[in-house]
Amino acid sequence: MSKISLRLPYLIYLSIASILIGVLLAPLFRDIPVQGTVVDMMEHEMQHRTLEISAVGAPQVAIAVEKDPMDGWNVSVMTDNFSFTPDLVSSENVDHTGHAHLYVDGVKIARLYGPYFHIPDLPVGDHEISVNLSSNDHSYYLVEGDKIAARTTVTQDVIEIDRE
Repeated sequence: MSKISLRLPYLIYLSIASILIGVLLAPLFRDIPVQGTVVDMMEHEMQHRTLEISAVGAPQVAIAVEKDPMDGWNVSVMTDNFSFTPDLVSSENVDHTGHAHLYVDGVKIARLYGPYFHIPDLPVGDHEISVNLSSNDHSYYLVEGDKIAARTTVTQDVIEIDRE
């Protein structure tokens, strides 16, 4: 019984010290970005405006997704009549310029300022990869009410771990 009573004050001091350290360190972690939930990202997508353009001379987009020899997937975005303009992002629209949005299974994973992107390995199974074009002011380019977009499906096989 005496051994427990001698340790009790130390446990109390240790508990108080742990709480104080947590209080002191907490402000250091408040600005760490947190990946939004699917609902948050979908709400963000709803905030984007649209920019209807004529089908004649409209930008076009295509994508190729190749398995990377090391891990993941390499995405190549090919465009016609469109230029990536990262230096003009969030400014007024200039016809046929802007950026793209990359989606995996309908969830936006990146804003693209150029034609190449690497996606890490995905869960086993089929996955839809899609890209759509946006103007500098973040409006989605539309032709006859449809986003200018490209999509393909990839199949992630079981990932074997090299145990040498």
